[in-house]
Amino acid sequence: MSLPNLPVDELLAQLQAVLSTAAPYLVALGVVGAAVWVWWTIRRAALVREALADRVRVEVIPTATFDPGEGEVGRWARQLGRVHHAADGVPARGSAVRLRYTAVEGKMRCYIEGPAAAAAVLNMPGFAEVEVRTQHGQADIRPVRFNGPGGTP
Repeated sequence: MSLPNLPVDELLAQLQAVLSTAAPYLVALGVVGAAVWVWWTIRRAALVREALADRVRVEVIPTATFDPGEGEVGRWARQLGRVHHAADGVPARGSAVRLRYTAVEGKMRCYIEGPAAAAAVLNMPGFAEVEVRTQHGQADIRPVRFNGPGGTP
């Protein structure tokens, strides 16, 4: 078996001609690609910063007879795993759930923090004998006022 006689010099000359013609376009494509990558990185960082600045916190209060089974713990873990999907459009770093435990006056308290876009999922009770309290009191709810016919409320 022998290699066919390939005109290597001709092929190299054609390749050089094609590359010299396409080089400016390839450079421009590389510059545009790098600019898009930089823009996407900055946009993603801004989304993460915004999501981390706008988080909600709920307090989880168990009853005195609270004793969850393995199935309940698994369901609750899956529920917390849905927070990332509920916070659609938020990068993973900004949609993370944080469990925070503190002790106030000898009583342990458990707080769940997450993105505001997933507040509905965070407010859902995960266990049968656990009460979920939002940190927003009634004072945060502003009533809707409609103007009357004379422009007065």
